[in-house]
Amino acid sequence: MASKNKVLIVGGGIGGITALLALRQRGIAAELFEQAAAFGQVGAGLQVSGNATRILRELGLGGTLARVAYYPEGRDYRAWDNGDRLYYTPLGERAEERFGAPYYTAHRADLLDVLLGGLEKGSFHLGSRIERFDQDNDGVTISLADGSTATGDILIGADGIHSTVRGQMFGKELPRYTGNVAWRGLVPAERVAHLDVAKVAGVWMGPNRSIVQYYIAAGKTFNWIGISRSKQPARESWLAEGRVEDALAEYAGWHDTIRTIIAATPRVLRQALYDREPLPDWRIGRVVLLGDAAHPMMPFYAQGAAQSIEDAYVLAGCLAASPDEPVAALERYVKLRQPRTAWMQGLARREEQLYQTSDASEIAARNMSMRENRIPESATFPPEQERLYGYDAEAVLRE
Repeated sequence: MASKNKVLIVGGGIGGITALLALRQRGIAAELFEQAAAFGQVGAGLQVSGNATRILRELGLGGTLARVAYYPEGRDYRAWDNGDRLYYTPLGERAEERFGAPYYTAHRADLLDVLLGGLEKGSFHLGSRIERFDQDNDGVTISLADGSTATGDILIGADGIHSTVRGQMFGKELPRYTGNVAWRGLVPAERVAHLDVAKVAGVWMGPNRSIVQYYIAAGKTFNWIGISRSKQPARESWLAEGRVEDALAEYAGWHDTIRTIIAATPRVLRQALYDREPLPDWRIGRVVLLGDAAHPMMPFYAQGAAQSIEDAYVLAGCLAASPDEPVAALERYVKLRQPRTAWMQGLARREEQLYQTSDASEIAARNMSMRENRIPESATFPPEQERLYGYDAEAVLRE
Protein backbone atom coordinates (compact mmCIF):
# COMPACT_ATOMS: atom_id res chain seq x y z
CA MET A 1 0.00 0.00 0.00
CA ALA A 2 1.39 3.40 -0.93
CA SER A 3 2.29 5.77 1.86
CA LYS A 4 0.44 9.05 2.14
CA ASN A 5 3.69 10.84 2.95
CA LYS A 6 5.78 12.74 0.44
CA VAL A 7 9.51 13.12 1.04
CA LEU A 8 11.76 15.87 -0.31
CA ILE A 9 15.46 15.02 -0.66
CA VAL A 10 18.14 17.68 -1.05
CA GLY A 11 21.39 16.38 -2.56
CA GLY A 12 22.05 14.03 -5.47
CA GLY A 13 25.07 12.14 -4.19
CA ILE A 14 25.24 8.44 -3.32
CA GLY A 15 23.19 8.80 -0.12
CA GLY A 16 20.49 11.01 -1.61
CA ILE A 17 19.94 8.83 -4.68
CA THR A 18 19.89 5.66 -2.58
CA ALA A 19 17.27 7.28 -0.33
CA LEU A 20 15.14 8.12 -3.37
CA LEU A 21 15.35 4.54 -4.64
CA ALA A 22 14.64 3.00 -1.24
CA LEU A 23 11.67 5.26 -0.54
CA ARG A 24 10.06 4.68 -3.90
CA GLN A 25 10.62 0.93 -3.60
CA ARG A 26 8.54 1.04 -0.42
CA GLY A 27 5.75 3.00 -2.08
CA ILE A 28 6.68 6.38 -0.60
CA ALA A 29 6.47 9.38 -2.90
CA ALA A 30 9.81 11.16 -3.04
CA GLU A 31 11.47 13.89 -5.09
CA LEU A 32 15.14 14.76 -5.19
CA PHE A 33 16.64 18.23 -5.75
CA GLU A 34 20.26 18.53 -6.88
CA GLN A 35 21.94 21.90 -7.32
CA ALA A 36 24.28 20.83 -10.13
CA ALA A 37 23.15 20.85 -13.74
CA ALA A 38 24.14 17.18 -14.04
CA PHE A 39 24.88 14.41 -11.58
CA GLY A 40 28.55 14.62 -10.64
CA GLN A 41 30.55 11.96 -12.46
CA VAL A 42 33.71 12.86 -10.56
CA GLY A 43 35.92 11.31 -7.94
CA ALA A 44 38.02 8.19 -7.93
CA GLY A 45 37.88 4.77 -6.31
CA LEU A 46 35.83 3.73 -3.32
CA GLN A 47 35.14 0.50 -1.48
CA VAL A 48 31.64 -0.97 -1.29
CA SER A 49 31.64 -3.48 1.54
CA GLY A 50 29.08 -6.19 2.23
CA ASN A 51 27.01 -4.02 4.56
CA ALA A 52 26.32 -1.75 1.55
CA THR A 53 26.20 -4.29 -1.29
CA ARG A 54 23.54 -6.23 0.65
CA ILE A 55 21.35 -3.12 0.46
CA LEU A 56 22.11 -2.45 -3.21
CA ARG A 57 21.10 -6.03 -3.95
CA GLU A 58 17.82 -5.46 -2.08
CA LEU A 59 17.26 -2.48 -4.37
CA GLY A 60 17.74 -4.69 -7.43
CA LEU A 61 21.15 -3.29 -8.36
CA GLY A 62 23.43 -6.18 -7.42
CA GLY A 63 23.95 -7.54 -10.92
CA THR A 64 24.62 -4.14 -12.46
CA LEU A 65 27.17 -3.29 -9.77
CA ALA A 66 28.96 -6.62 -10.18
CA ARG A 67 29.57 -5.88 -13.88
CA VAL A 68 31.33 -2.55 -13.29
CA ALA A 69 33.09 -3.21 -9.96
CA TYR A 70 36.11 -5.30 -8.95
CA TYR A 71 36.15 -8.26 -6.55
CA PRO A 72 39.34 -8.11 -4.46
CA GLU A 73 40.61 -11.30 -2.85
CA GLY A 74 41.74 -9.68 0.39
CA ARG A 75 43.19 -6.69 2.18
CA ASP A 76 46.96 -6.51 2.44
CA TYR A 77 48.87 -4.33 4.95
CA ARG A 78 52.49 -3.61 4.07
CA ALA A 79 55.47 -1.62 5.32
CA TRP A 80 56.15 1.53 3.32
CA ASP A 81 59.85 1.01 2.63
CA ASN A 82 60.55 -2.70 2.06
CA GLY A 83 57.02 -3.89 1.22
CA ASP A 84 57.03 -6.45 4.03
CA ARG A 85 53.54 -7.91 4.54
CA LEU A 86 52.44 -7.10 8.09
CA TYR A 87 48.86 -8.33 8.07
CA TYR A 88 46.25 -9.80 5.76
CA THR A 89 42.49 -10.25 5.97
CA PRO A 90 40.51 -12.20 3.37
CA LEU A 91 37.79 -10.67 1.23
CA GLY A 92 36.54 -12.29 -1.97
CA GLU A 93 34.58 -15.51 -1.65
CA ARG A 94 35.41 -16.00 2.00
CA ALA A 95 34.01 -12.62 3.03
CA GLU A 96 30.96 -13.08 0.83
CA GLU A 97 30.27 -16.45 2.42
CA ARG A 98 30.74 -15.05 5.94
CA PHE A 99 28.72 -11.86 5.54
CA GLY A 100 26.25 -12.93 2.87
CA ALA A 101 27.16 -10.17 0.42
CA PRO A 102 30.16 -9.34 -1.79
CA TYR A 103 32.89 -6.80 -1.11
CA TYR A 104 33.71 -4.64 -4.14
CA THR A 105 36.01 -1.83 -5.12
CA ALA A 106 34.57 0.57 -7.71
CA HIS A 107 34.87 3.97 -9.32
CA ARG A 108 32.55 6.45 -7.66
CA ALA A 109 31.18 7.45 -11.07
CA ASP A 110 30.37 3.80 -11.86
CA LEU A 111 28.52 3.37 -8.56
CA LEU A 112 26.62 6.57 -9.25
CA ASP A 113 25.69 5.27 -12.72
CA VAL A 114 24.38 2.06 -11.15
CA LEU A 115 22.17 4.08 -8.81
CA LEU A 116 21.02 6.46 -11.55
CA GLY A 117 19.99 3.48 -13.65
CA GLY A 118 17.30 2.73 -11.10
CA LEU A 119 15.73 6.21 -11.15
CA GLU A 120 12.43 7.03 -12.80
CA LYS A 121 12.05 10.15 -14.92
CA GLY A 122 10.38 12.96 -13.04
CA SER A 123 11.65 11.80 -9.65
CA PHE A 124 14.55 14.26 -9.58
CA HIS A 125 15.28 17.88 -10.45
CA LEU A 126 18.71 19.12 -11.55
CA GLY A 127 19.86 22.72 -11.34
CA SER A 128 17.78 23.11 -8.18
CA ARG A 129 19.72 24.81 -5.41
CA ILE A 130 17.98 25.10 -2.05
CA GLU A 131 18.23 28.42 -0.24
CA ARG A 132 16.11 27.64 2.83
CA PHE A 133 13.35 25.52 4.25
CA ASP A 134 10.32 26.31 6.41
CA GLN A 135 8.30 23.81 8.40
CA ASP A 136 5.19 23.65 10.55
CA ASN A 137 3.06 20.89 12.03
CA ASP A 138 1.72 19.94 8.61
CA GLY A 139 4.81 19.79 6.42
CA VAL A 140 8.00 21.30 5.02
CA THR A 141 8.51 23.77 2.17
CA ILE A 142 11.84 24.31 0.46
CA SER A 143 12.65 27.53 -1.38
CA LEU A 144 14.95 27.22 -4.38
CA ALA A 145 17.32 29.75 -5.90
CA ASP A 146 15.15 30.15 -9.02
CA GLY A 147 12.24 31.35 -6.89
CA SER A 148 10.25 28.13 -7.01
CA THR A 149 9.14 26.11 -3.98
CA ALA A 150 8.27 22.49 -3.22
CA THR A 151 6.29 21.10 -0.32
CA GLY A 152 6.34 17.70 1.35
CA ASP A 153 5.80 15.96 4.65
CA ILE A 154 9.49 15.24 5.34
CA LEU A 155 12.76 16.86 4.26
CA ILE A 156 16.00 14.87 4.06
CA GLY A 157 19.24 16.85 3.94
CA ALA A 158 21.66 14.65 1.98
CA ASP A 159 23.64 17.60 0.70
CA GLY A 160 27.12 16.71 1.92
CA ILE A 161 29.65 18.05 4.38
CA HIS A 162 28.75 21.69 3.57
CA SER A 163 25.04 20.96 3.92
CA THR A 164 22.73 23.97 3.56
CA VAL A 165 20.05 22.03 5.42
CA ARG A 166 22.38 21.28 8.33
CA GLY A 167 23.49 24.91 8.43
CA GLN A 168 19.91 26.13 8.86
CA MET A 169 19.14 23.43 11.43
CA PHE A 170 22.14 23.80 13.70
CA GLY A 171 23.94 26.96 12.60
CA LYS A 172 26.81 27.26 10.21
CA GLU A 173 30.04 25.94 11.64
CA LEU A 174 33.20 25.08 9.72
CA PRO A 175 34.10 21.41 9.38
CA ARG A 176 37.29 20.26 11.14
CA TYR A 177 40.41 20.09 9.02
CA THR A 178 41.82 16.69 9.91
CA GLY A 179 45.42 17.68 9.31
CA ASN A 180 45.54 15.42 6.26
CA VAL A 181 45.43 15.83 2.51
CA ALA A 182 44.55 13.10 0.04
CA TRP A 183 46.44 12.46 -3.19
CA ARG A 184 44.31 10.52 -5.68
CA GLY A 185 45.22 8.91 -8.96
CA LEU A 186 43.78 6.56 -11.58
CA VAL A 187 46.11 4.52 -13.77
CA PRO A 188 45.17 2.36 -16.79
CA ALA A 189 45.69 -1.22 -15.62
CA GLU A 190 48.11 -2.04 -18.44
CA ARG A 191 50.55 0.57 -17.12
CA VAL A 192 51.00 -1.39 -13.86
CA ALA A 193 50.63 -4.92 -15.26
CA HIS A 194 54.41 -5.50 -15.11
CA LEU A 195 54.38 -4.84 -11.37
CA ASP A 196 52.32 -7.97 -10.71
CA VAL A 197 50.22 -6.03 -8.17
CA ALA A 198 48.12 -8.43 -6.11
CA LYS A 199 44.36 -8.58 -6.55
CA VAL A 200 43.79 -7.03 -3.14
CA ALA A 201 42.93 -3.77 -1.45
CA GLY A 202 46.49 -2.86 -0.49
CA VAL A 203 47.37 -0.64 2.47
CA TRP A 204 50.91 0.72 2.77
CA MET A 205 51.75 2.40 6.06
CA GLY A 206 54.57 4.88 6.59
CA PRO A 207 55.58 7.76 8.87
CA ASN A 208 53.00 10.57 8.58
CA ARG A 209 51.49 9.13 5.41
CA SER A 210 49.87 6.07 3.92
CA ILE A 211 48.62 4.76 0.57
CA VAL A 212 45.66 2.53 -0.28
CA GLN A 213 45.46 0.95 -3.73
CA TYR A 214 43.16 -1.41 -5.63
CA TYR A 215 41.67 -2.20 -9.02
CA ILE A 216 38.33 -0.73 -10.08
CA ALA A 217 36.21 -0.64 -13.27
CA ALA A 218 36.09 -4.44 -13.62
CA GLY A 219 39.90 -4.50 -13.37
CA LYS A 220 40.54 -2.02 -16.19
CA THR A 221 41.80 0.78 -13.92
CA PHE A 222 44.14 0.88 -10.93
CA ASN A 223 43.18 3.36 -8.21
CA TRP A 224 45.37 4.76 -5.45
CA ILE A 225 44.81 7.25 -2.65
CA GLY A 226 47.71 8.60 -0.65
CA ILE A 227 46.94 10.38 2.62
CA SER A 228 49.60 12.55 4.20
CA ARG A 229 49.67 14.84 7.20
CA SER A 230 49.95 18.47 6.21
CA LYS A 231 49.59 21.75 8.08
CA GLN A 232 48.59 23.42 4.83
CA PRO A 233 45.22 22.16 3.61
CA ALA A 234 44.62 21.83 -0.10
CA ARG A 235 41.38 22.67 -1.85
CA GLU A 236 38.56 20.38 -0.79
CA SER A 237 37.06 19.94 -4.25
CA TRP A 238 37.07 16.59 -6.06
CA LEU A 239 38.49 18.56 -8.99
CA ALA A 240 41.53 20.01 -7.16
CA GLU A 241 44.53 19.36 -9.39
CA GLY A 242 47.86 18.26 -8.00
CA ARG A 243 51.17 17.49 -9.71
CA VAL A 244 52.72 14.07 -10.19
CA GLU A 245 56.17 15.40 -9.29
CA ASP A 246 54.80 16.75 -5.98
CA ALA A 247 53.20 13.41 -5.19
CA LEU A 248 56.51 11.66 -5.92
CA ALA A 249 58.29 14.10 -3.62
CA GLU A 250 55.68 13.41 -0.91
CA TYR A 251 56.45 9.70 -1.17
CA ALA A 252 60.22 9.95 -1.56
CA GLY A 253 61.98 6.85 -0.26
CA TRP A 254 58.90 4.67 -0.52
CA HIS A 255 58.93 1.22 -2.10
CA ASP A 256 59.58 1.15 -5.85
CA THR A 257 56.12 -0.31 -6.49
CA ILE A 258 54.45 2.78 -5.02
CA ARG A 259 56.69 5.24 -6.79
CA THR A 260 56.26 3.46 -10.13
CA ILE A 261 52.47 3.60 -9.78
CA ILE A 262 52.53 7.32 -8.95
CA ALA A 263 54.86 8.05 -11.87
CA ALA A 264 52.50 6.19 -14.23
CA THR A 265 49.51 8.30 -13.18
CA PRO A 266 48.28 10.66 -15.94
CA ARG A 267 46.55 13.09 -13.58
CA VAL A 268 46.82 13.58 -9.83
CA LEU A 269 44.29 15.25 -7.53
CA ARG A 270 45.19 16.76 -4.15
CA GLN A 271 42.29 17.29 -1.78
CA ALA A 272 41.99 18.40 1.84
CA LEU A 273 40.22 16.01 4.21
CA TYR A 274 37.63 17.32 6.65
CA ASP A 275 35.25 15.74 9.13
CA ARG A 276 32.96 16.92 11.95
CA GLU A 277 32.30 15.94 15.53
CA PRO A 278 29.24 13.69 15.99
CA LEU A 279 26.01 15.68 16.40
CA PRO A 280 23.75 15.17 19.45
CA ASP A 281 20.78 14.85 17.05
CA TRP A 282 20.20 14.80 13.30
CA ARG A 283 16.57 15.90 13.39
CA ILE A 284 14.51 18.98 14.06
CA GLY A 285 10.79 18.43 13.56
CA ARG A 286 10.19 17.07 10.07
CA VAL A 287 13.74 17.70 8.82
CA VAL A 288 16.54 15.14 9.14
CA LEU A 289 20.11 14.64 7.92
CA LEU A 290 21.73 11.73 6.12
CA GLY A 291 25.25 10.72 5.08
CA ASP A 292 28.03 13.31 5.06
CA ALA A 293 25.57 16.03 6.06
CA ALA A 294 25.16 14.19 9.36
CA HIS A 295 28.46 12.38 9.93
CA PRO A 296 31.37 13.10 7.56
CA MET A 297 34.28 10.82 8.36
CA MET A 298 37.89 10.24 7.44
CA PRO A 299 38.46 7.61 4.74
CA PHE A 300 40.60 5.18 6.72
CA TYR A 301 37.87 2.55 7.00
CA ALA A 302 36.53 3.29 3.50
CA GLN A 303 32.99 3.67 4.83
CA GLY A 304 31.75 7.10 3.71
CA ALA A 305 29.63 5.80 0.83
CA ALA A 306 28.60 2.62 2.65
CA GLN A 307 27.33 4.47 5.72
CA SER A 308 25.30 6.83 3.51
CA ILE A 309 23.73 3.80 1.81
CA GLU A 310 22.90 2.29 5.21
CA ASP A 311 21.36 5.59 6.37
CA ALA A 312 19.19 5.82 3.28
CA TYR A 313 17.83 2.31 3.53
CA VAL A 314 17.12 2.44 7.25
CA LEU A 315 15.43 5.84 6.94
CA ALA A 316 13.15 4.53 4.17
CA GLY A 317 12.31 1.50 6.29
CA CYS A 318 11.45 3.61 9.32
CA LEU A 319 9.14 5.86 7.29
CA ALA A 320 7.44 2.84 5.70
CA ALA A 321 6.88 1.23 9.11
CA SER A 322 5.21 4.34 10.60
CA PRO A 323 3.31 6.05 7.76
CA ASP A 324 0.96 7.85 10.16
CA GLU A 325 3.76 9.08 12.42
CA PRO A 326 6.53 10.47 10.20
CA VAL A 327 8.20 12.46 12.97
CA ALA A 328 8.35 9.36 15.18
CA ALA A 329 9.84 7.50 12.21
CA LEU A 330 12.62 10.10 11.94
CA GLU A 331 13.31 9.79 15.66
CA ARG A 332 13.62 6.01 15.30
CA TYR A 333 15.96 6.40 12.32
CA VAL A 334 18.30 8.67 14.28
CA LYS A 335 18.22 6.31 17.26
CA LEU A 336 19.10 3.35 15.05
CA ARG A 337 21.83 5.02 13.04
CA GLN A 338 23.56 7.55 15.27
CA PRO A 339 25.54 5.15 17.52
CA ARG A 340 26.90 3.20 14.56
CA THR A 341 28.06 6.23 12.59
CA ALA A 342 29.62 7.86 15.65
CA TRP A 343 31.50 4.60 16.23
CA MET A 344 32.64 4.64 12.60
CA GLN A 345 33.82 8.27 12.82
CA GLY A 346 35.89 7.42 15.89
CA LEU A 347 37.26 4.24 14.31
CA ALA A 348 38.37 6.14 11.21
CA ARG A 349 40.22 8.71 13.35
CA ARG A 350 41.90 5.93 15.33
CA GLU A 351 43.07 4.24 12.14
CA GLU A 352 44.75 7.46 11.02
CA GLN A 353 47.07 7.20 14.01
CA LEU A 354 47.62 3.48 13.43
CA TYR A 355 48.46 3.93 9.74
CA GLN A 356 50.49 7.14 9.98
CA THR A 357 52.27 7.30 13.30
CA SER A 358 55.77 8.73 12.96
CA ASP A 359 57.14 7.56 16.31
CA ALA A 360 59.76 4.87 15.69
CA SER A 361 58.92 2.85 18.79
CA GLU A 362 55.19 2.97 17.99
CA ILE A 363 55.87 1.83 14.43
CA ALA A 364 57.98 -1.09 15.66
CA ALA A 365 55.32 -2.09 18.22
CA ARG A 366 52.54 -1.80 15.62
CA ASN A 367 54.38 -3.89 13.06
CA MET A 368 55.23 -6.58 15.60
CA SER A 369 51.63 -6.71 16.84
CA MET A 370 50.25 -6.97 13.30
CA ARG A 371 52.64 -9.79 12.41
CA GLU A 372 51.85 -11.69 15.58
CA ASN A 373 48.09 -11.33 15.17
CA ARG A 374 47.75 -12.36 11.55
CA ILE A 375 44.51 -14.21 10.99
CA PRO A 376 44.94 -17.93 10.37
CA GLU A 377 42.91 -19.37 7.51
CA SER A 378 40.55 -21.11 9.92
CA ALA A 379 39.85 -18.06 12.09
CA THR A 380 37.01 -15.58 11.98
CA PHE A 381 37.35 -11.97 10.91
CA PRO A 382 38.58 -9.22 13.27
CA PRO A 383 35.86 -7.89 15.63
CA GLU A 384 35.63 -4.51 13.89
CA GLN A 385 35.07 -6.17 10.53
CA GLU A 386 32.47 -8.54 11.99
CA ARG A 387 30.54 -5.57 13.36
CA LEU A 388 31.03 -3.48 10.25
CA TYR A 389 30.48 -5.87 7.36
CA GLY A 390 27.95 -8.06 9.15
CA TYR A 391 25.46 -5.19 9.53
CA ASP A 392 22.10 -6.20 8.08
CA ALA A 393 19.83 -3.17 7.64
CA GLU A 394 16.73 -5.32 7.17
CA ALA A 395 17.42 -7.18 10.42
CA VAL A 396 17.95 -3.87 12.23
CA LEU A 397 14.59 -2.61 10.96
CA ARG A 398 12.83 -5.82 12.03
CA GLU A 399 14.15 -5.42 15.56
